[in-house]
Amino acid sequence: MIKKAIIGMMVGSIFLISLPLYGAASQAGAIFLAIYPGARPNGMGTCFTAIADDAMSTYYNDAGMAFQNKTDITLMHANWLTGLYPDMYYEYIGIVHELKGIGKIGANLIYLTTGETEAVDPDGNTIGRFKSFDLSFKVSYAAKFYENLSFGIGGKIIYSYLVPRWILEKIYGPQEKGGGSGSSWAIDASLLYKSPIEGLDIGASLQNIGPNIKYLESGESDPLPRTLRIGVAYSPLRTKTNKLTIMGELTKILVGVTRNVSDEWADTWRGIGIEYTLSEFLSIRGGYFWDVIGERVGPTFGGGIRFANLEFDIGVDSEIYDFPTDNYRFSLYYSIEPGSSSE
Repeated sequence: MIKKAIIGMMVGSIFLISLPLYGAASQAGAIFLAIYPGARPNGMGTCFTAIADDAMSTYYNDAGMAFQNKTDITLMHANWLTGLYPDMYYEYIGIVHELKGIGKIGANLIYLTTGETEAVDPDGNTIGRFKSFDLSFKVSYAAKFYENLSFGIGGKIIYSYLVPRWILEKIYGPQEKGGGSGSSWAIDASLLYKSPIEGLDIGASLQNIGPNIKYLESGESDPLPRTLRIGVAYSPLRTKTNKLTIMGELTKILVGVTRNVSDEWADTWRGIGIEYTLSEFLSIRGGYFWDVIGERVGPTFGGGIRFANLEFDIGVDSEIYDFPTDNYRFSLYYSIEPGSSSE
């Protein structure tokens, strides 16, 4: 742990990423996996596990792919937490496609970087510059158990690059073993239930179940941010020109869990959201997010415009942080209907 602390001091601002994720999440490695992507979910208080009706389902709930009747592609960009680190950004690419007679498959790629970092030794001397990043690639499958119940499963590989080996050698000498990078793999499993109550959907997802991510050959490692998501969504209004959906979600990081129920509830992230869509053209979204232990509490909002098979969304959650920052997510969706000439 001493060596990890020194490396943390050396690379400094890399670990600013973890500051807004206190509690159980701060005890985990590869915490970028706990950063929720997508402008649409972001605008609705991060609620999406019970909706999962586009390519963002490959992150929130793979089972949602089974109810999708189109090929869907999504791209997201976010200049993430610029108040902490101006050059930090977050990218997401996702796709869902049907294999006829087999089920739905999906994939996503997540990339997060702090940008260029100045490396400083324990005496405060600058020894070089480098670019750290985190990366994961996931492949998913989903199918229906019954007409109203689906399951999904996904496997991902994870790579985290914190600091290059040559910087460690400058501080510890050429005898230093290992480097400031690590890798692991994980499995996600999920369910989505379309209840007999019209418009009521329930989703659950268990994520990042896999071996610890190991950053150094010294044997030190950190658990992945194992996560349980449970969501409910209800659409009291569904017509050709109007759709209104209300949703709620609980997210629990399953690291360092104790038997103290009140403490664990306090360390559970909670979100509520609402989405109104007019004529499948204009969407307006709002929400509220609670992470009491992580001191991330406040409103979220966003919206989207759709033209034919193309949709552009923006989501904003800058107000949930207790420090000044801009935090916008921009998403672009493209869908291909079955039997279209584009397919």
